[in-house]
Amino acid sequence: MAATRKHCWECGASFYGRADARYCTGSCRQKAYRERTHRQAATDTLSTPALADAIAVARRTRSQARATRRRAAGARQVAIEVRAQMHHG
Repeated sequence: MAATRKHCWECGASFYGRADARYCTGSCRQKAYRERTHRQAATDTLSTPALADAIAVARRTRSQARATRRRAAGARQVAIEVRAQMHHG
């Protein structure tokens, strides 16, 4: 299988490489990795108010999910009873 012409995701240089190659050199791959991890570290930190808001949203969502599960269980039970009545009645 022949190598295909690619463009480096980091520096834009043309190079020949495997179909899954993204970077022209190990240096470009390392530079891209460092930029990704730096960007991720910057976005991973939350301020205390933002963290408190996120926790509050998570708690509300969890509470809503519990209520939805209870309603679904009730609806399933009603469906079972109706089905039983239809087959026996």
